[in-house]
Amino acid sequence: MGSDVVGGGTRSRKRTWRRVLLAVVAVLAVAGAAGAVAIHRMTTGKLDHGTVFTTGSGELIVKPGQLFSVEVSAHRSWGDVWTVAQAPDPAVVQTVGAEYVRNFGLPDLTGAMGADSGGHYDFVFRAARQPGRTTLTLHVGYRDTLGMTFSGGPEQTRRQFTVQVG
Repeated sequence: MGSDVVGGGTRSRKRTWRRVLLAVVAVLAVAGAAGAVAIHRMTTGKLDHGTVFTTGSGELIVKPGQLFSVEVSAHRSWGDVWTVAQAPDPAVVQTVGAEYVRNFGLPDLTGAMGADSGGHYDFVFRAARQPGRTTLTLHVGYRDTLGMTFSGGPEQTRRQFTVQVG
C-alpha cells in the first residue's frame, strides 16, 4: 500500500507539472500572437492602399474607379517628409489620403539610440470612372534646401508619375 501512495503522489506531481507547463506554453502563445498583431497594426497603416506602386517614377496604369497608392521609402527621423508637390487633375484622379507607416526591424527591437528601421509614405488615390491622363509629383523639401547632389539622383528629392486611367 505504501508504494501505491508514493506512486499516486508521483503521478499527481507529474500531472501538476504538465498542467503548469501547458499553462506556460499557452500564455507564451497568446503573448506572441498579441505581439504579432500589434506589430502588424504598426506596420500596415490605417488607410486601405489598394494596388501599391513602388516604382521611383514613371507611368502608372490603373482601371477606372481603382484605388491605388504610391509608396515612397523614407526615414522620417532623418527629415524625409514627402508631400504631394503637384496634385493630379481631380477630374482624372482624386486624392484619398496619405500616411507614414513605420518599418519594424532589429534596431526597433534593440532600442539602439538614434537608429530606426525607417518606413514609407503611402499616398492613396482613386481613379475617376472615366478614362484620362494626369501627372502627380511627390517631393521631399528639406533635401532641396541642403543644395547637394544625392547618390540616388533626382529621384531622391522628387518623384513624378503619369497616371493613365482606362
